[in-house]
Amino acid sequence: MLFVCAQQAWKILELTNITLGEQTLEFLNQFDDFKRSIKHMADLGCGNGAHLEYWANMRDINEDGEPGRYLDIACHGIDLNCEHIKPQRHNITYKNHDLNTDTPMLSVKVDVVWCHDVMQYIYSPVEFLGRVNRAMTMGGMLYLNVPSTVSVLQHRFQNYTPAQHYNTFTVTQILYLLALNGFDVKDYYLQKRKFEDVIQVVVYKERDPLPYTTTWYSMVEQGIVNANMEEIIMQNGILKDQGLVTTWLDGTVQDYRWHTS
Repeated sequence: MLFVCAQQAWKILELTNITLGEQTLEFLNQFDDFKRSIKHMADLGCGNGAHLEYWANMRDINEDGEPGRYLDIACHGIDLNCEHIKPQRHNITYKNHDLNTDTPMLSVKVDVVWCHDVMQYIYSPVEFLGRVNRAMTMGGMLYLNVPSTVSVLQHRFQNYTPAQHYNTFTVTQILYLLALNGFDVKDYYLQKRKFEDVIQVVVYKERDPLPYTTTWYSMVEQGIVNANMEEIIMQNGILKDQGLVTTWLDGTVQDYRWHTS
């Protein structure tokens, strides 16, 4: 029943003028058991701190549906120039950090990593996700929002590249990078809506990173991919979007047999 109510809430959110990231935050905020399990979270590329402030202000929901006590999740904001931001709550810290060159990323292991609109600026996404893995607790949740600036409109291949965007992503590529870096691609959530240039992913840390030379066939042998992905790999030798089916947090199914844009 809770999940059905959450799905209905998502439909309402889609009608309002908020970003995909904000929609996802509102959706996750409905699950008290999930929120209570979080001790530390990090927003990588936190910008002005808006999403970090949301996490910091998360509260229990009382039986009457009203907000309860603050959960006081320890929230760590990281960006090139964010230490000037004045935290609105005591459980927020900001740290100036270059995600491409500075180490270590965090001084504590975190249960949630929020990474919204960042990976296009990263020099080496595969190595970056390895660093993210090592900063997380086992079973921790990673949220990614990445650009997919490749599309097919009116039977014409199109793409674009803004300045200082070093990467763009496809659905199959982001799944490969996540699998290589120890994130669960058997039970994951992914949304790439038709004709939208954004991919959203929610995955969980399952293991340490694999060698970056690991092939799809090796992942099949190790039981790392789900049945849908395995079938595509065994038929084609690669993971293709044709035949791929993914599900988002609200239960919406994305069937890439019918669109590739």
